[in-house]
Amino acid sequence: MSKSPSSSNGSGPAEAEKVHAPAQHSLLKKGGPDDLLLMAYKKVEKKLASSLKAQLSDTIGCEVILEVGDSEKLLFDDWLSDQEAASVYLEFRLGVLETPLWVRISRTFVTAAMDCFFGGEFDGQIEADGELKKSEIAMIDRLAAAMENGLTEAWSALGEMTIRYSGHFADKDDVEFNLADGSVLIAATSAELSGHKIAAIDIVQTLDGLIAIEPQLNRSEHRATNEIDPVWRDALTNSAEQIYLPVRSVLGRPTMQLSELSRLAVGDILPVAGTDNVPLIIGDRVFAHGIVGEQNGGVAFKIKHFS
Repeated sequence: MSKSPSSSNGSGPAEAEKVHAPAQHSLLKKGGPDDLLLMAYKKVEKKLASSLKAQLSDTIGCEVILEVGDSEKLLFDDWLSDQEAASVYLEFRLGVLETPLWVRISRTFVTAAMDCFFGGEFDGQIEADGELKKSEIAMIDRLAAAMENGLTEAWSALGEMTIRYSGHFADKDDVEFNLADGSVLIAATSAELSGHKIAAIDIVQTLDGLIAIEPQLNRSEHRATNEIDPVWRDALTNSAEQIYLPVRSVLGRPTMQLSELSRLAVGDILPVAGTDNVPLIIGDRVFAHGIVGEQNGGVAFKIKHFS
C-alpha cells in the first residue's frame, strides 16, 4: 500500500519547514452537521494532545511535546493540494464506518522519531527525500500503532470505539476520499523533539464520518449515563418537591330522603356509620382505601390498601 513520494525535498534546518500556528477560532461555523455532533467531537479534541503525547513518547523513547490546535473546517481537496512538505498519509478506520480517518505525518517527524528511537537526539536537520527506506517504513508502522492507541483513547470520550490502522501512502496523489460533503476538520499538530519544533501531524476528520457516527452517540449506555447523573437527579428531586396535589378523603356517605334534605338546618348532626373502607382521593382519582381514626389529638387516616 505504501508508495514513494512523487517529489523529493532537500535537506536543511527543521525551521525551514513551515510550522502553522494552531487555529484559535471556534470549531466550526454553522452550516455543517448538527451542532451537537461538533460539541461531541470537541470532547475528542480535548483528549488528543494527552493521549497522543503519551503513546508517541513511549514509542520513540523520548519526550514529545505536542500542541494540538482547534479543528479548522476546510475542503479536503484544497487542504491536500497545499501539502508541499514530504509527508506520509496514514489511513485509519473508525469502527465499521466506510469513511476513513486520515493522519498526515511529516517525513521530518519520521526522521526525528528515528533519531530518538535509536538513542540519539534530533539535530533539526530535514532528511526526507527519495523513497522510503525500510527503517523509515518500520518507524511509520510503530508511529501508526501509537496513533491507533492514542486515537482510540481520545474517541473513548464519546464511548467504546475502536480505531484500526489500515495502511499508508507516501504520495498525496494516492490519497482519495469519496465524500458526499467535501468538507473536513483539520487539527494541525506541532511536535517538539530535542528542542526543535516541527509541523508534525494533521488529523483529518470528515463531516461525513461525524454524521455516520451519530447513531452510536445515542445508544442506551449513553442514555443510562445521563439518567444516573447525580446533578440531574438532585435537580429532578428538588423540582418534584415543589409539586402539590389536592388530597382529600370522604369520611362517610349517609343516605337521606329528599324530604329530610329539605328540612336540614344549621347545627343538625348527621349520623355516619363507621367504615373501614374510606377512600383517599388525589385529584380526581381514588388512590387508596383505609380507616379514619385519631392520633395525637387529631384526625388521622390509616391506609389499608391501594386502589
